[in-house]
Amino acid sequence: MATPDSSASSARERNPIASIVRVLDAMVESEASSFGVRELARALGAPPSSVQRTLEAGAAVSLVSASATGQWELGWELYRIASLAQRKRPFLAVAELLDELSDLTGETAFLAVYDPQRHERMYVATSPSRRSVQFVPLLFTWLPLHATASAMAILAHRPEEERRDVYKQGLPLFARHRQTPAKIEKLLASIRSEGFALSRDQADVGASAIAAPVWTAGSVQGSVGVAVPNQRFNEATDGHLASQVTRTAEVISRRLGDPLSIIDGAKTRSVVAVDPLR
Repeated sequence: MATPDSSASSARERNPIASIVRVLDAMVESEASSFGVRELARALGAPPSSVQRTLEAGAAVSLVSASATGQWELGWELYRIASLAQRKRPFLAVAELLDELSDLTGETAFLAVYDPQRHERMYVATSPSRRSVQFVPLLFTWLPLHATASAMAILAHRPEEERRDVYKQGLPLFARHRQTPAKIEKLLASIRSEGFALSRDQADVGASAIAAPVWTAGSVQGSVGVAVPNQRFNEATDGHLASQVTRTAEVISRRLGDPLSIIDGAKTRSVVAVDPLR
C-alpha cells in the first residue's frame, strides 16, 4: 500500500513542471556550479533515471545544459527568464515606502508575501536600519506561516479551513517552544481586532517585530513590518512603531491594488504579542 509521502512523490514525478522546478531549485540553491545526475538524485531523493529524464527535458528548452564532462549546469534561457522576471517584481513599486518606514522608525523594514498553494511566506524586500545593532530577515526563502509577526499578520486573515491545513502541516519549534493551534487561534482573533501583531524571540532570539497585513484584491497576500532588537522595544516605542507599520501597510495595500483596504491605521494603542512564553 502506498504511503502519503510516496504518493506525493509519485505525483511530483508525473508532473513535468513540478519535476523541473524541483531540479532547478536544487541547482540554484547549491553553491556548486555544475552537477552530476546521481548527485542531484541524492539531493532530491529521486531515482537517477527520473532526474536524467527531467534534465533532458529541461535541456530541450535551454533551462539546463550539459557540459563536455557530462555535468549539468543552469542554462542561458533560465538566466534570461529570471532577468526579465526581476523587472516585473510587484514589490519594486513599494521599495521607497519600505525606505520611508525604516527612516521613520529607525529599524529594519520588511515586506513578506504569501503563497496559498505552499501555505508558506517569504521575505522579498527589506530596508535595513542604519543602526549598528539590527536584524535583517533572510530573503527569498520559504518559511512557516505559524510564527513571527510577519506570518501571523497574514494567517489571521486567511480562511479558517486554510488555517487548519497550515496546522496539519505541523508546527515546528520556535525559540525552543512549540505553538498549539488553540493558542494560535486565540492570538489570531486579537490580531484581527487590533490590525497588527508582534513577536518576540521567535525567528531570532533577541529580536522583536511588528507587522500588519497587506491586502490585495480583497484578501491578505502579505505583510509589512519592522524588526527591532529587544533592547530598543518597550512601551514607549511600541505605539509609534505600530502606527507607522499600519499606515505603511495601508498605503502598500492601495498601491498594490486594494483601494478599499480595510486596514485601520488608527488602532495603535496596544500591541498583540505573539509570544510562546506567555
